[in-house]
Amino acid sequence: MSMHIRNRDCCVCAERHRCSAHGVAAAILGFAFVLLTASAAAAGDAPLTLADALRLAEARAPALAASTAAASAARDLGVAAGQLPNPVLSVGVENVPADGPDAFSLTRDFMTMRRIAVMQEYVSQDKRSARRERAEREALRLESERSVARTEIRTEVTSAWYDRSYARRAGALLQSFDDELAMQQRVVEAQVRSGKASAGDVLAVRAMQVQVQDQVRNVRRQQEAATLRLERWLGADARRPTADEPGPSATAASAALAAHDAQDTPPLRVLESQLALSDAEVTVAELDRRPNLSWEVAYALRGPSYSNMLSVSVSVPLPLDRVDREDREVAARLAQRDQARALLDDARRREHANFAVLRGDWQTLRERGEALERTLLPVTRQRLAVQLAAYRSGQVGLTGVLEARRAEVEAKLQLLDLKRDAARLWAQLQHTYLASAADPGVQP
Repeated sequence: MSMHIRNRDCCVCAERHRCSAHGVAAAILGFAFVLLTASAAAAGDAPLTLADALRLAEARAPALAASTAAASAARDLGVAAGQLPNPVLSVGVENVPADGPDAFSLTRDFMTMRRIAVMQEYVSQDKRSARRERAEREALRLESERSVARTEIRTEVTSAWYDRSYARRAGALLQSFDDELAMQQRVVEAQVRSGKASAGDVLAVRAMQVQVQDQVRNVRRQQEAATLRLERWLGADARRPTADEPGPSATAASAALAAHDAQDTPPLRVLESQLALSDAEVTVAELDRRPNLSWEVAYALRGPSYSNMLSVSVSVPLPLDRVDREDREVAARLAQRDQARALLDDARRREHANFAVLRGDWQTLRERGEALERTLLPVTRQRLAVQLAAYRSGQVGLTGVLEARRAEVEAKLQLLDLKRDAARLWAQLQHTYLASAADPGVQP
């Protein structure tokens, strides 16, 4: 009996140990899950840098995947174009009697043959190489178009990222001013009750607060619009807060622009690849003026009393109307090549002019921003300090102080607008003209 009790106690203790072990394991797993969840949440709330936005946009852009697939298809077609046509197998019965005593017999009439033949069209190695080269140049043209699509995506994402970043800064500035006005409203209302201020001061503060709140709503709408533009490319990651990143020096950016001649851009590369494709089309058309040869080998079985037959033949098309057929196609391809060359020349002029205009506008915006930061901002701060001193001494009313403070905020907003416009232009300059010379994360 005592032995049975001891065994039962041991079983109970072992069960308790197992339950305790399961509880510890469950606690460890739960703690690990909490840590992983917290890590994922922290990663989701991490600031969205410009480099992250560009990387995510390129990885998730269907247009880039479509262009890659198109180029791959062109290369596969090029491999197929470099092969000989499939041989043709022919099986049949010839000269079968239709009436008489040997009707429908395959062996009694000497002219009846059961025939099997193989025919092959021969396309010269030059033609096949030219067609393969044409397909390869088509693939290069499609890859150039992918480069254009990539440039447009990077430009749009960069512009939206800057719009959102500067709208957030403007919103924070205006919200801070609105908070100051709300506090000033309470102070003035208390002063009115004590007779130290007039009702006009209360109305002045309230009117300015209404105007500032309207600006806050407008800036928030701009920020939301920029976020929605980013959502097209980034999905839910567009809702992550943007990171504050320092831009490069104006000297380095100006040097990069000065060293560029606008002769190597994605749109120009597309037209250059189109011209190369037109050259290949001309080569193919000229080679197609030479007809292809076809040969055939046939073996015919006759009746047991007759000999079997072996036939070999060669056929070639007769270019009886070459002037209005093959020559017309060559002339058309030559005209298309002239068209591609003219479009390339026109695009080079256009890109050169566009680059000069964008570079001049960007430099002007930078100079205006530097001038405002150097001259206007110190003046508005000095004006505010003078008005505050005069207000404390009773020389001016509250309206003068509010106007001075508003002028300072407006000057800062004007500077932010200039920086935002410069950022938009820099996005075009960088991704269209300086993609090979600048880091993708460089900012204005």
